[in-house]
Amino acid sequence: MRLASAFIYFNIVYVAGLICFLILFYFNIQIILLTNLIIILSITLLIIKLAYWYSIRKSLQSIDIINKQKSYLLRLALCIFTYISPIYCIIQEPYLVVNHYVSAITFTIVTVLAIIGMFIERWLFFMESQHIDNLYNENNAI
Repeated sequence: MRLASAFIYFNIVYVAGLICFLILFYFNIQIILLTNLIIILSITLLIIKLAYWYSIRKSLQSIDIINKQKSYLLRLALCIFTYISPIYCIIQEPYLVVNHYVSAITFTIVTVLAIIGMFIERWLFFMESQHIDNLYNENNAI
């Protein structure tokens, strides 16, 4: 439980960093430390999330094929929305030949997608935990 709450706090720091980066980018203020923090935190959180999914794969083996496919699709969307898209936009921004306003709109969309990805993660977590509770209750039924 302690690790789950720590992961939630890291996600909150990550989203707060993205929002601060968006606001500072809109006003054309560049803070390299914040940029590096977001990149390192995103990579670290992605690795931790993949390790967590690897560790719980045995308990989710009894899910039917439709729910398993939905779970994998949601996990892919979560990874792309939350961790990969913001890093890609931050790294590629200096090389883009677009107006600053267009880049600000792009970062706004990416930040909103990252927040949506966090909600997908919470929904997926509750869906998987309900499934594990149902399996536990079925095995202990008399």
